[in-house]
Amino acid sequence: MTAMELSYCVLILSGAFALIALGILFLRSSIAIKQVGNTVEMAQTTLEKVDRVIDDASYKMDLLNAPVESIAHFFDPNRPRFGLISAIRKMFKK
Repeated sequence: MTAMELSYCVLILSGAFALIALGILFLRSSIAIKQVGNTVEMAQTTLEKVDRVIDDASYKMDLLNAPVESIAHFFDPNRPRFGLISAIRKMFKK
């Protein structure tokens, strides 16, 4: 074998090795991308469930807030005062 033939053999073997290595790399990366896709889908499902739970908790807090607001209204220092005598005076002034 001449030096040229030997260098061609080395070049062909290195090209084949590079192609095999790239093939393995692409196969592994495609598997990794599929796994990332599945993980993203599971994360979206989890986020939708969390969103529903938070909406439910917010709705229940709003339901609990109504009685507290009505009781707190009596203790509000800025609320308008109701006086029986002033109400009667307003009725007769009209």
